[in-house]
Amino acid sequence: MIDKGYLLGDRYRIIDTLGEGGMATVYLAEDIILQRKVAVKILRLDLQKEPQTLARFQREALATSELSHPNIVSVLDVGTDHGLPYMVMEYVDGPNLEEYIQKKSPLDLHEVIRIMDQILSAMTLAHKHNVIHRDLKPQNVLMDKKGNIKIADFGIAVALNQSSITQTNSAMGSVHYMSPEQTRGGLVTKQSDIYSLGIILYELITGKVPFNGDTPVAIALKHAQEPIPSIRKKDPKVPQALENVVLKATAKDPRDRYASAQGMKADLDTSLDPSRKDEPVFVPAHNINTDETIVLPGFKANGEKTDKDKANASDQKKDDEKKPSFWENIKKHKWWWILSGLAAIVIIFIMVFALNGRDTGDVQVPDVTNLTENSARNKLQAAGLEVGEISHKHSDSIDAGKIISTSPGAGDPIAKGKTVDLVVSNGAGMVKVPDMTGKDYVSAAKKLSKLGFDVIRKDQSSNTVAVGNIISQSIAAGVEVKPKQTTITLVVSKGKTVSHKKNTIKLKDLRNYSLKGAQDYAKDNHLTLQATQKYSDTVEKGMVISMSPEAGTEVESGSTITISVSKGPKQNQDKDSSVTKTFTVNYKAPGKDQSSSDKDKGNHVQIYISDDDHSLSNIYRDLYIKHDMSFSIPFSLKDGSGELRVVRDGQTVLNEKVTK
Repeated sequence: MIDKGYLLGDRYRIIDTLGEGGMATVYLAEDIILQRKVAVKILRLDLQKEPQTLARFQREALATSELSHPNIVSVLDVGTDHGLPYMVMEYVDGPNLEEYIQKKSPLDLHEVIRIMDQILSAMTLAHKHNVIHRDLKPQNVLMDKKGNIKIADFGIAVALNQSSITQTNSAMGSVHYMSPEQTRGGLVTKQSDIYSLGIILYELITGKVPFNGDTPVAIALKHAQEPIPSIRKKDPKVPQALENVVLKATAKDPRDRYASAQGMKADLDTSLDPSRKDEPVFVPAHNINTDETIVLPGFKANGEKTDKDKANASDQKKDDEKKPSFWENIKKHKWWWILSGLAAIVIIFIMVFALNGRDTGDVQVPDVTNLTENSARNKLQAAGLEVGEISHKHSDSIDAGKIISTSPGAGDPIAKGKTVDLVVSNGAGMVKVPDMTGKDYVSAAKKLSKLGFDVIRKDQSSNTVAVGNIISQSIAAGVEVKPKQTTITLVVSKGKTVSHKKNTIKLKDLRNYSLKGAQDYAKDNHLTLQATQKYSDTVEKGMVISMSPEAGTEVESGSTITISVSKGPKQNQDKDSSVTKTFTVNYKAPGKDQSSSDKDKGNHVQIYISDDDHSLSNIYRDLYIKHDMSFSIPFSLKDGSGELRVVRDGQTVLNEKVTK
């Protein structure tokens, strides 16, 4: 245990213990630089000298740090302190999902779907990165005070060795959510996570897990052999379509489950639609082969003795007493048993040598994935094979220059001397984020999903954007990113606010205003300003080219206006000087000492940047936020490095150097 007050890594002051697990202890700490609370996971002292456990702890930190998603607990820092490995994560101040269910059950079905959608969205991203959680359960799902979901403990089941798993209460509790193949020690796949998600959905709806027992083994057997108890028998108000989502996710055979978390989310999102009210009960296509029930002599199928068996029971007992025991038979005929055993061994050896001696001329294609092209060539040639055609493609999981796959695939039989085609990685592909503002959400989300982005929807009132159309997007159009590693939040209009009348403003013509002038105008009139940059041969650099809504439009206080700011002529730009910095500013709930007017506005966020075109002494963006908001800001750095500073309600929450 680490004492309270200890300064870990010269930055994180330990405040209290949050919990202990099989591999690590989690502490509440204060980041003395950014002045915020964080959670710090530290490898247990008794496991620090186990190289395998240490390596797995580091792999978990690396895997989790790559999962950037609003519904996954973020890894903020990784380091060591006097040889003590630690991971710094965002602190989620709120209950876990198990505590929330126990306190709030029964939950409204729309609330169930809202919570489950966030979990499935996070798992969609994780599975895209080939990260399998393996220990999904409500205790590992955290909820902040605003009801936002955060999944924690990615990779814990991988990081624990076998003896640790049997020693921890957390693993024992996990058996309530483990898939049948997981409890049997079989191959754990993405479908295993989907089974656990189905059990979590069952518990969200009913308030209880489907199976209980006196021992973990008894619970595991029920998962493997017994059907999931009917939800509709307990509560007929639950639509069959919603129960079908549970039944499909928890099918015994992984082939009958959803192919992906995204597919499960799509089915869940329409489960309350009236059009699905007459949906039949889901029936899996595959039957798991289970041991048939054997009716023992002297018992009916239900375990009771028949009349005939009762009458013959005493005679049978006498006959059994006269018969020699099994071991007496062994002793009596021991030479026969020895000779039989020797004969069986000889037959097995003959069959093995016969099979090994038969040369078919075929070899198995060796696994060369993740090897360099030269290493793959050497390994194939050592197996008696040659390299055939070489093609290239982008990959988010395989480094550039290494093998993604082969044709034929690894393990496939092929004649010696034949060729094997290689697919080599070009590294992760970069895609320009398209402009989705003003477009219909359904078509925009579909387009972004096809490009590989994970899409999150947030609804917001708007007096200028039609219902269902996009007000803004978390990553600016034109920014180049890796789609499979990026989540885009689309803010969608839910129409005009009707709760009370707001002051209206007739927009001035901001064209040829400076960016600072437009910011001042937006601040004075309580408007949110969103700025994008474009090249222009006619408008001076730093001046407004266009605005939306157009000048003269009447908008209500709090509305968003978008402006395009000139970057100057394109031919004068240095292509290598532009750097885009993407970051998120978290919303902080207002304190009791704040006035009601400040609470209504939200958090006051001011962004300062320093680059070739901006000074840190001038405000770059000035706005109010009522939810977590992501920003993508371009820096022009022809003459060196830049700086980014973000202030929320008067406190600096981000201060970073920006370099090429």
